[in-house]
Amino acid sequence: MKRLLFIALGVIIAVMLILGGAFGAFIWKFTPKIPDADYAEPANQTEARLQDFDYLRRMPEADKSFSPEELVAFNAVIDDLERRAETMTDAEFVMGVSAAGAVTENGHSGVSMRRTMNLLNSLPVRFAWFADGLHIVRARAEHADLIGARVNLYEGQTPETFYPQMDPFFGGNDSFLRQNSASFFAAPASFHAAGLIDQPDHVTLELVGLDGETFLEELDVEDQATGFMGVQRNALARPFEVELDSGHDWRFLDPALTEATWFGRHPEQVLWADTLDHGGVYWRMRNVFGNAETPLPGWLDAQAQTLRDAPANYLVLDLRANEGGDYTRAMAVASKIGELVQPDGHVYVLTDGDTFSAGIVTAFYALHGAGERAVYAGSPMGDDMQFWAEGGGTPMRLPNSDIAIYVSTGYHDWENGCTDWSRCFWINTLFGVALGPVEVELEAPLLFSDYARGVDSGMEAILAIEAERASHN
Repeated sequence: MKRLLFIALGVIIAVMLILGGAFGAFIWKFTPKIPDADYAEPANQTEARLQDFDYLRRMPEADKSFSPEELVAFNAVIDDLERRAETMTDAEFVMGVSAAGAVTENGHSGVSMRRTMNLLNSLPVRFAWFADGLHIVRARAEHADLIGARVNLYEGQTPETFYPQMDPFFGGNDSFLRQNSASFFAAPASFHAAGLIDQPDHVTLELVGLDGETFLEELDVEDQATGFMGVQRNALARPFEVELDSGHDWRFLDPALTEATWFGRHPEQVLWADTLDHGGVYWRMRNVFGNAETPLPGWLDAQAQTLRDAPANYLVLDLRANEGGDYTRAMAVASKIGELVQPDGHVYVLTDGDTFSAGIVTAFYALHGAGERAVYAGSPMGDDMQFWAEGGGTPMRLPNSDIAIYVSTGYHDWENGCTDWSRCFWINTLFGVALGPVEVELEAPLLFSDYARGVDSGMEAILAIEAERASHN
């Protein structure tokens, strides 16, 4: 008997050692090795920039997404920056760092947008992209009459031809670039540094007003730049702390209208559920964490249990403006989401260009879990089916400018499955899915012309389909 106990104890200890070793190896492999930034106090601006470039050159020590060809290109960019360190403008410095960080074309790697934008200048207006164009969505009080206007021309170019020229400075796919380029339109020094416009501090806009009339507007940058906020459109109808701190009176869209939409309703809630006409259910997730008051796993389990007991006729999983988080918190429910609707029901996975990181992965799990009941709706997400991520949220920080450089350590492939243990994020290797190629099936992007009058064009497309289905039952 004692011998059996010793054998059992030995097996338990061995299993614990194996599991502990595996966990340790996992942490070691995917925790980025951020280099120390140990530099003397710079004597002048040129030396400060050279120190920043020298530290930036060490990015591949922490970021595993570089191919051999990209590593050569990366070093060539930094060589050029070092040659120009003494003569470049502040904006050229910022955009040069951005170009180096974007060499891998990976949305999870590269500069922190917020810190980068706050080192540039600022127009007294802010922009956001919608399916029907680039619109002014915020403005200082003296320019409040411009809110809602669509930008027809920016310094003589259409925004649609303008933003792709920022690709060398920004990783990620076209959807991610388009959405996030809205900030650059408010900082003309960025376009000037990129060689795209003639003046860094003044722009001429051709605008189309809410009344349909076309007019010209000349704008100078602010004397004291207002800090930038994120460009997620769900928060457009509320003040931001950086604007309150600016001392200026910033105006924005009417919350009574934007919060009438499914997209804009209850903007303070990261998780929200409701019922829909014709036996539908609506889940909206702004991240894949939840928050301290409402952790995501418990919220999802509770919502799912209700539908296990009484499946919905259809379910909308709204992941628009979902900035990411920890996809393992949604994996269990998303993987079996097809069980939560009737046999002939649909699971609509609704996304946009602001759907990113763990939000993208959650969408892939839901599309796979819903199987033939899945309808991929909205507009393309902010990254492709293959990407690098898993940098742990710990960036490199350039020692003098304090620009944050995010890095990636684990590969994802949701089209073919990720099976290469040497580069794939191991959770994906163990629990990932292979979806095959997927594209938006129901194109239902958010239109500004609808959003500004309280209509959610994405949801309206879904509700129209379900109303039609219900009329035939």
